[in-house]
Amino acid sequence: MKTIQKHRKLFLYSGLSILAVSFIVKWTGAPLYYFHILLCTAIVLKMLFLIAVVSIKGFKPGLWFYFILAGVAMILISMLFKTAFPILYKILFYGAIALKTAGLILMILHKKN
Repeated sequence: MKTIQKHRKLFLYSGLSILAVSFIVKWTGAPLYYFHILLCTAIVLKMLFLIAVVSIKGFKPGLWFYFILAGVAMILISMLFKTAFPILYKILFYGAIALKTAGLILMILHKKN
């Protein structure tokens, strides 16, 4: 667990970077499996970050944490609607990205105060 604590910023920023790269790959028209591999990698790294944050002794979740968790849940829910309701999938997926970005911004602002 100490290894995860030691590298939590690495997990966060690597996950965000890989997420950005996955969207660039998708928008450039590369095969869709590249996007899925990168997206899953980013989600795993962000999950490791959340595990590291929650395991800190005396951790008190703030609004930023709930935004990030809601974003993760929305991504997982959006995957259920991917083929049946593509419009709902897009709304949930991009809403999740917005929530996670807002959570990151709130986290950075909270750390500065």
